[in-house]
This record gives sequence, structure tokens and C-alpha cells, in this order.
Amino acid sequence: MDSILLACGDVDLLRKIAGDLPDGQFKPIATKKGAGIIEKIQNRNIQVAVVHDTLSDCAGADLCQQLVAQISGIQILFLTSGNVNQQGPFAKALRYPVPGPVFRNALKSIAPSADDGPDLEQWRAFYNEIKEKVALLPEQSYWQMLGLKQGAPHHIIVKVFDALSLRYHPDRYNRHRDTKWGAATYELVNELYKTYTEAFAILTDRKLLAKYQTALANGELRLSPEETSGMDTGPKALADYADTSQGKKFLKLAQSDIARQNWSQALQNLNFAASMEPDNAAIQNAIQDVQSKLSS
Repeated sequence: MDSILLACGDVDLLRKIAGDLPDGQFKPIATKKGAGIIEKIQNRNIQVAVVHDTLSDCAGADLCQQLVAQISGIQILFLTSGNVNQQGPFAKALRYPVPGPVFRNALKSIAPSADDGPDLEQWRAFYNEIKEKVALLPEQSYWQMLGLKQGAPHHIIVKVFDALSLRYHPDRYNRHRDTKWGAATYELVNELYKTYTEAFAILTDRKLLAKYQTALANGELRLSPEETSGMDTGPKALADYADTSQGKKFLKLAQSDIARQNWSQALQNLNFAASMEPDNAAIQNAIQDVQSKLSS
């Protein structure tokens, strides 16, 4: 997923810009000021930026000039609340706010063109990878499914599951389901991830884990549906706590950041999610957890 710089001094507008981004295409790096931001993003391979004309410490046009001068090939969508002038250090200018589709079309027009067609060899390799993993599932314990040593501590289980979610969450492959190869891949990855979720649920629930340890000692690799019935295992991925599509988008980004232990970026995306769903207690709990990581 490509990163995109969002620069806007108005917090509400910044949230709207982030919410208007195309689903699953960009990972936003947001800033309310221009000072120091170029140094922070120079190694992030950012090719697209959205800059609003009001920043907390400088004019947006000044930041555009700095970006063009110091980051080769960057494409900028310049947003303004006043009259639009298409002449400037940017690829396109747009009066904002506008309806989401108008914004996305403008962004699409400046984004570097990429071949959206599938690399069939790459997809064939991925399909074979998950096919082999699915074939091994009946012979594996929950620990083996997740690639864990038996008895691994809770925080390691969570970290490993987050990393697996980055690669195997079905939502990553949903948009390809209208093709034959995409549908087959989605079906397999959905089966694989569903089993990973089951393993995560058992290994992170104290009562279920105790049941499983007994079952494992008796040679049973998985618990039966009867043994897990009535147990509230709840959502297993951070994004599953979302009530809205926009909230889910930022929770997915936060989960990716958490897996990489990028706590500051995770906190930023969690705060975006919270702005979409201010009454979501699960998001607030996640924010507190990440804040504790930043302060430790």
C-alpha cells in the first residue's frame, strides 16, 4: 500500500480528506504543519501529497514548493477554500471541500499510473503458498498453525497474529473476486484466515486454552464446536471492532502499524478511527494501549 502525505491545518478538514481517500489504496501520513515534515518523509517513498492552503505554521503553497524541490517526482493535489489557480508548484488544484467522488477523481488524475493488472506468476505463487498451508491445517495444533512454540506468551501470540493478518486477511483480496484466479485465491485465503482466527481465539482465552491443553494431551489437535459453543470469543482483528467502513479502514492501517511496532503512526490512525466513531469504546481502549507503548 502506497503512503500519501496529507497536510492541512484544520483538523476537521484533515479528517474529511483522510475519509475521502480511496479504500485500501493509500496509507495516510497526516500533518497539521509543514515544518520538519519533509525530513520525516524523505525515506518513505511518497509519490503523492495532498496539501491544503492553510497550515498551522506556513502557507500550503510554500510546502508545495519545498516538496517539489526536495522529493523527485512527487505529485501534489493542492486544495484551497478560495479561488482555484491551476498555476503553481503542484500537479492539480481543487476547491475543497467537494463530494468524495470528485476528490478521488482528482487524486486519481495525478497519481502515478500503475499496472493494476495482476502479476499472474506472483499470484500463482501466493495461491500455491496458501494451498499448502490449508492442506497442512488438519495435521497441526493451534500453536503450529500460527507458527508458535507451545505455551508462547499472550503478547507474542497477538504480535504473530497481527503479522499473519497483514498477509492473509481476506479483505486484502476481496476486490479481485470478479476474476477466476481472484475468486479461487479469496476462497482459500478466507478458509486459512478463518482457521487462524479460531486458533487465536482459543490461545488467547484463558478458559478455552485450559480446555485445549487437556484436549491436546489426549491427542486432539482442535477443539470441537461443542467445546467452544457459548464462549464469547469476540472480534479477532482490530478492524473487526469498527462499526463503519471508514473506521474499519483506519483500524486496518493501525493494525498494520502495530504489527510493525510503529506506535506513533498507529496512534494517528487510531485517532482517525476514533474521529469516525467517537463512541466506540474498543477504539478508545486501543488508543490507551498504544499510548502506553509510546510512554514506556
